[in-house]
Amino acid sequence: MLCPACETENFPGSDVCGECGSDLSAVETRALDPVEKRLHEDRMKKAIKPNPLIVSPLDPVETVVSRMSEDGQNCALVAFENVLVGIFTERDVMRKLSADYDNLKGAPVRDFMTPAPESLEADTPLTFALNKMSVGGFRHVPVVNDEQQPLGVVSVKDVLAHIVANVPDLFQARS
Repeated sequence: MLCPACETENFPGSDVCGECGSDLSAVETRALDPVEKRLHEDRMKKAIKPNPLIVSPLDPVETVVSRMSEDGQNCALVAFENVLVGIFTERDVMRKLSADYDNLKGAPVRDFMTPAPESLEADTPLTFALNKMSVGGFRHVPVVNDEQQPLGVVSVKDVLAHIVANVPDLFQARS
């Protein structure tokens, strides 16, 4: 659905433009299919990966990478005084560190994290998360409360797992 104010593409059924905040409730759209309807109704808190790895901006890269590996995490949320200030992902390791990891592993993670990452609150529709990931090219979106304290992370994989678990008739054979 195209926002008439800023011409940003939004998910069908969105009430508010994800870019400019314009009211989209009056914009005519087709009926939502069952998956679209479910993704618009379900909130981030339903697909959130709880107990995220949270590290300090001053933690050495080597420590953060080790903890990510040990915990089976694809990313670490970076928080200062319990407020999200960055995200450090496997992609950061590969793109920013792989060529000279031995010399950089003692540096603070703040030097290689993505600062001030896009984030969403737990009551945000899953459609917004997918839109943010698609438009921004993100694999992970941090979930925060209204004080920007990290609550968890949602990835495309988490959203797909939520769809498979909660829209089971979608995957049944059609006659």
